[in-house]
Amino acid sequence: MSRRGKAGDEFGSLDLLLDTVCNMFGLFIFIGIIVAILAGARSKEIITKASPAGAAASDPLSQERSALRRLRVMVADAEKKSPDDGESRIASGKLDSLRDSNEKTSQKTQELAVILKIGGDRSEALQVELPSLREEIERLEGELKAESSMQDKKVRTPRKREVEGLLPVQVILWHDRVYWINPWLGSIDEPCARWSEWNTNAVDMAAHPESVIHECFRGGGQWIERHVPLLVGGGIEVGPDGAREWEQPLRELLARLATKNQVVSLKVAPDSHRAFGPVRNLIAEKGFAYEVSPIQMSDGIYRDEIRDGVATAQ
Repeated sequence: MSRRGKAGDEFGSLDLLLDTVCNMFGLFIFIGIIVAILAGARSKEIITKASPAGAAASDPLSQERSALRRLRVMVADAEKKSPDDGESRIASGKLDSLRDSNEKTSQKTQELAVILKIGGDRSEALQVELPSLREEIERLEGELKAESSMQDKKVRTPRKREVEGLLPVQVILWHDRVYWINPWLGSIDEPCARWSEWNTNAVDMAAHPESVIHECFRGGGQWIERHVPLLVGGGIEVGPDGAREWEQPLRELLARLATKNQVVSLKVAPDSHRAFGPVRNLIAEKGFAYEVSPIQMSDGIYRDEIRDGVATAQ
């Protein structure tokens, strides 16, 4: 009996040893599974964080492409907004200019993409072209935002009935400069005299400006033909976006007028689209009615014909 009891104890101890070994192997397997799961989750997180940087490195023009897409949307939105009849051709010229610049910038981006795709000196192409491309994109975005803000202000050309009976004051925009051709210092009871006086800061007196008065009646019925050579580099230069030094001289000139008696007649040359918006906003801010008409002036001479107080520019 003692031998059988001793053999049973030995077999029981062996079973306990086998159980312990099996449990240890199971624990190792369980720990291995946990480590594998954690390692997989960590690798996915690292790949997710690194993917944007990798995408940017693989396509250095990604930011420029996104900017161009924004520009196209902004141009499309601007085209949907319809200005008043008096400003439609001015706005159309501005949009055409922005669209052309946008297309040129897009073409430059495509050329860079081709260079990067086929190889070549990649770093040199990026260093030379990308800074100028980014500056052009920023300029276009700034101009489009400025145009959008102007339209949001709801500044418009006054209707005909709002300017009837008001005396027109011709203001010329040429080469992004404001040419205030008549001083408007005397009484407005003699309009023909006021239209025939010249502002020496805007008019080239050496070129002999002319004002031929065919008819002039105080109660109406004027007929005047004028040839006004503008002074190159004269007038008030409208500075770049953000510059405000030009505003005070124009405010002083507008202070010579009366909102109840006079209307500002803006004559805008094709090379002055940039100056048109800020000048128009300042005139509207001072409470003046205004009218807008485009002009062609290749020789620097402003020509118009005033009949019954209405000037028709040529």
